[in-house]
Amino acid sequence: MHRFFGYLFKSLVVSLFVLLYFCPDALAQQAQLAWDPDVSEVAGYDVYYGISSGRYSATLDVGNTTTATLQNLSSPAYYVAVAAHDSNNNQSSLSPELVIYSMTASAGAGGTIAPSGSFFQSQGASQTFVITPAAGYQIAGVLVDGQSVGPAGAYTLTGISAPHTISATFAATVTNYAITATAGANGSISPSPSVTVNSGASQTFVITPNNGYRAASMLADGVSVGAVSTYTFSNVTANHAIAVTFAPVATYTISATVQGSGSISPSGKVSVVSGTNQAFTITPSANYQISGVRVDGRSIGAVSSYTFTDAAANHTIAASFAPIRYRIWASFEGGGLISPSGTLSVTSGAKQSFTISPAADYKLTYVLVDGESVGAVSSGVSSGLVPSSKSTRTVSYAFTNVASDHTIQAVFARISPPVTDAGPDQVVENSSIVTLNGSNSTDTVSGIASYKWTQAAGPAVKLSNPTAAICTFKAPGITSGKALAFNLAVTNKAGITGKASCLVNVSNADKAPSANAGADQIVSPYANVTLDGSGSSDPDGAIASYRWVQINGPNVEILNANTAYASFVAPDAGPPGASLVFQLQVTDQFGLTMRDQCTVNVVNAEQPPLANAGPNQTAAAMSSVTLDGSGSYDPVNATDSYRWKQISGAPVTLSDPTAETPVFTAPAYVDAQSSELLFMLTVTDASDQLSATAKCVVTIMPN
Repeated sequence: MHRFFGYLFKSLVVSLFVLLYFCPDALAQQAQLAWDPDVSEVAGYDVYYGISSGRYSATLDVGNTTTATLQNLSSPAYYVAVAAHDSNNNQSSLSPELVIYSMTASAGAGGTIAPSGSFFQSQGASQTFVITPAAGYQIAGVLVDGQSVGPAGAYTLTGISAPHTISATFAATVTNYAITATAGANGSISPSPSVTVNSGASQTFVITPNNGYRAASMLADGVSVGAVSTYTFSNVTANHAIAVTFAPVATYTISATVQGSGSISPSGKVSVVSGTNQAFTITPSANYQISGVRVDGRSIGAVSSYTFTDAAANHTIAASFAPIRYRIWASFEGGGLISPSGTLSVTSGAKQSFTISPAADYKLTYVLVDGESVGAVSSGVSSGLVPSSKSTRTVSYAFTNVASDHTIQAVFARISPPVTDAGPDQVVENSSIVTLNGSNSTDTVSGIASYKWTQAAGPAVKLSNPTAAICTFKAPGITSGKALAFNLAVTNKAGITGKASCLVNVSNADKAPSANAGADQIVSPYANVTLDGSGSSDPDGAIASYRWVQINGPNVEILNANTAYASFVAPDAGPPGASLVFQLQVTDQFGLTMRDQCTVNVVNAEQPPLANAGPNQTAAAMSSVTLDGSGSYDPVNATDSYRWKQISGAPVTLSDPTAETPVFTAPAYVDAQSSELLFMLTVTDASDQLSATAKCVVTIMPN
């Protein structure tokens, strides 16, 4: 082992040297090293280098190769040594240290220096640089380490012991060239006939035609350069020739005209010198556009400019203009009309007005202009309020100074009629005074204007005040039971009417049946739904007839509508779902009739609210009673609407039928049959209009 490394050390002493490597970037230089291969036991070599002798800041393992490239060298001098190692990583001593210095060679314009760029050279070595000027140039000077060594063609650095720089500059060799200038008759060229120009200089010639003549052509070294008035040879490095000819001046006429609202400039009859160019600019007036341009009768499109080049004949140019027009699409949705409607063509800058009129029982909810709501385009739009009369309620909107395409859409919605409540169905004795109570009717659109009671069925009675919210009549004196039906029409200040009905069963001995439409249901679209009225009963015997009718929601076909069990197929009401309300009317053998209702919610995603009418109550006659719907809730949406309705018993007036907890004054106690007051609470989801109902009973006790 010792003999091996001794031999290796000896080999390394004489073998390390530098291969020149040129790099144009002095801040990222490289140096290539090489050494002769050594004994076969050598597994690899390690190269050590740094910027101080014997202190190596970097090591490069090059494997079993005899060359190495040192990258990213930025210091002007480096100290390098090599060691060998065997396969067990045993390392020899370092070779003798090699010092390398940076060499930087550069040349200015007009020549070269070789070698050039940045590289490293070994200490003590020599380096020769050859300086070569380009054609037409000579060496101006050579600087070595900033000191001039004269205009040398070669320079050698010997015994290198430090970094060096060398740069060469060049100057153009002064040479004279001749330019021959000739002019034909009727003009001149200056200077002429011949001029001497230094190499690399420039020379300008001026062409002057005689009066009535023009430069017809010019040849520079036999190549046409057009009918110019001056010409310059730049950076002259050869002999040249220039020749110009002249021709009489001819003029042509270009007639420029317009049709429509716009201009062309210049206009009229324009004189143009032969061989010259003439440009025209076409400009439309405000709200007009160029519809076309014709040159010598041929269409060239709707261009805004045109140039006649090298005039050699008479010409015509004609520009035509047309109004800019835009389209306005007018449409409406719902009950109403926008006029004009459809697609309109409107002149730019013009005004286009639209009249918007809702149909009877409709209101204008909003107007969309270019897809955005414009709010109140005129009175009565954004607020949703309806005038007190039955006027057309026409509003208008106008596009002024139209400058683009537009859309306008009027959206109308049906005005909801008053919520009409004719009071509960009642059971009274013959010859008693009966009260019909419509005071729980409400209207949120414009307020209630009038009430009208009419009798629809049963022995005729005389109403005390058929145009009041509350009126009375005397029940007929009959021996057998009879059912009297009354209709209530409530009209609001907008002229919209809502209708409802109530039943009054008159009987002495017979008792009215009890209607039970069954519980509310929640079903899916297309489900087979059964309406169950089997819970209805009659205290005097059997129920004689059943009758199911739909009073709200998408229409469905009710099967077996005259039996206790009816059915239908649930519709598909889309994602929001729908609430279908059904009323059951039962009649006993004496003709006495009572009604009840149930709700079937058809749902896809959201669930309906849950109604809670509070507990059944007992209250003293003429006392204050509060109905409590606060237990109702919505599992999806937070905001719901409430509606209380009295189903049966002596009629009462609620403080607010739409409140969560309305209050009423209990009626005077009459008899046990009319002392039970049945109330139904309907809770409706304001988002999707799904609803649910619940009932409670208030029993009136005598004082």
